[in-house]
Amino acid sequence: MKLLKKVSTLEAKRCFVLSQRFTSKKMRKKGIKVHDPSEKNLVDHLSQVRKDVLKLKESSLDRIIGSESKKRLQVYNNLDWYVGEVNTSEVKVWKNTGGLHASWTQRQSLKYTAEKLVQELQKENSKLRRKRVMHTVPQIMKVKKIIQKEKYLLPIVVPNRTYAKYSGGFRSIPGILDDGCMRSLAYAVSGDQKIKVYIGIVPEGA
Repeated sequence: MKLLKKVSTLEAKRCFVLSQRFTSKKMRKKGIKVHDPSEKNLVDHLSQVRKDVLKLKESSLDRIIGSESKKRLQVYNNLDWYVGEVNTSEVKVWKNTGGLHASWTQRQSLKYTAEKLVQELQKENSKLRRKRVMHTVPQIMKVKKIIQKEKYLLPIVVPNRTYAKYSGGFRSIPGILDDGCMRSLAYAVSGDQKIKVYIGIVPEGA
């Protein structure tokens, strides 16, 4: 992992909330096809969501995050935050992300998971063809360049042990993707070996 710039906890919270709103089912119900729109619609939608989120005070962001997961809010408040880079071998996705096999995700790196997914995407009749990951990842790849330019759509990485109970264990992989598993898989599948992310680090002495 490479730490590039220290940022406030507020920035990490904005990233999580914006990402959730940008890709939410509610937005899709309004007719906004987040992952496969025209470039103009995507940029316009992203601009509007960013404006809405930047208007929110930290207390409002806390309510939004806490209503979904009190554990996540506690974790975000207890970490030091940086913009940085991670190698795809240094982080893992959540167990069964997008419908993938547990054996591909539970104790494996993003790199390993992406390699398995590439094999499935190349099959005409994959047994996973109905799983979310099989259509979401290719759609994200189409708009990858636009998404990667937005700092509040960077994936979020926290220490792997943080969610060991929920993520299915860990081994020698230092980070887990707390948000942005689909985006990170799309980047890895498209050939990226390093990914720009927000990284939460346990403060010294904590």
